[in-house]
Amino acid sequence: MFRFAVAAVLIGGALPSVSVFAETKIIPWGEVRERYDSNVWRRPKDLLRDAQGNVPQLHDFVTTVNGGLALRHESRDIEADLSVGGNYNKYVTNTGLDFFGAIVRGTVGLDRWVDQYVRGARLNVTENFTYSPEQSFGRSVAVDDFEGGLLTFRRSRLLNTTAFNGSYPLSRDVSLEGGYIFGLRRQTRSTEGGDVTGATFFNTMTHTWSGGPRYQLTRNDSIAALYRQTFITQERSEGGRTFSTNLITLEGDYTKVFPEWTFTVRGGVTFIEPVGRTLPSGSIRVTTKPERDTVLDLTLAREARPSFFLQGGARINNSVRATIRHRIYERLSVSGSGGYSLSQFFPNTDSKFQSITGASRLEYMLTRNIRGELFYRFTHIDADTTALEYQVSRHEVGFMLSVMLESLGESLGFD
Repeated sequence: MFRFAVAAVLIGGALPSVSVFAETKIIPWGEVRERYDSNVWRRPKDLLRDAQGNVPQLHDFVTTVNGGLALRHESRDIEADLSVGGNYNKYVTNTGLDFFGAIVRGTVGLDRWVDQYVRGARLNVTENFTYSPEQSFGRSVAVDDFEGGLLTFRRSRLLNTTAFNGSYPLSRDVSLEGGYIFGLRRQTRSTEGGDVTGATFFNTMTHTWSGGPRYQLTRNDSIAALYRQTFITQERSEGGRTFSTNLITLEGDYTKVFPEWTFTVRGGVTFIEPVGRTLPSGSIRVTTKPERDTVLDLTLAREARPSFFLQGGARINNSVRATIRHRIYERLSVSGSGGYSLSQFFPNTDSKFQSITGASRLEYMLTRNIRGELFYRFTHIDADTTALEYQVSRHEVGFMLSVMLESLGESLGFD
């Protein structure tokens, strides 16, 4: 790290004081994970056949090696975080399932830059890209795009979301919020373990724009009127006719923020075209720290979402999810989560897809840069549609060793 000081004196006076600072850190990281998976195919045994017509082994042991670079850049105008990584997954018995995966995640904060032109304005950009047939990538990077639990059977898929969010102050207490999200989900044409009649996947592209005014009632309370529209275009992953769906949501928002907890409630209606349906939608989220070393998060939601498995178009998704994390002492922490999701399809809402998930993790910091982890995950799927009915459960248990190396970056400053 070094710093330069530059001063110049001109005839008749001195240059005005200028301060510029920039810091960039590049941190290599790596992980090795070993796990037992009770159902690597994520489907019932009676719906599974290999190319020779035989039933392959459901359970297997899997070794995963992850690696990549994390970049952190901070300057007078920009805060940026970027993580780029890849992995290789090796199966002991079902060697045909071996695969490579890739991930890119980044956030660019431009609040400081826009604040120079409009005092109090905010702007940030987020990018998430994943290529993997699995529901997670490494330690805690869950592949949770715009789905809500519809992860079953097994296909490699590409997921991408790019989001722009910002706010513009109209007065001391009123601001205008807005954002745009581009979403893309594509699957391979065939299902590993054999195709099944009724198990249809849909390539999906979404454009979502939202906005509305927010009024700051007090320092801790605010209300907002929000408009959100999602335009969805889809086709079967095997190819075919392209069709579209339009979701329009009008909601009110109340948010209360304190240092130890946050409460947000939303409620309104969603219009779905072209099926011509209207449904109530909303959500409640509470995040709190009941004590200094414990964080609890609870979310309940009912909303319309894209449907990309079993049936295209839109679906009603009802979900509840809870997570808790507790630090036992400086080096040791434990966390857990559980959730339930019920998706109903149109026009027959008796067709449904249910999922129950649970996970727990015990982490121990061996050194400042090395972390060990024991984990367990559970998933249960229950599909009941006119095209396909099945139930399947999956258990995963294993351990992981993660390494974050020292930063390769340095700081530059000019005063």
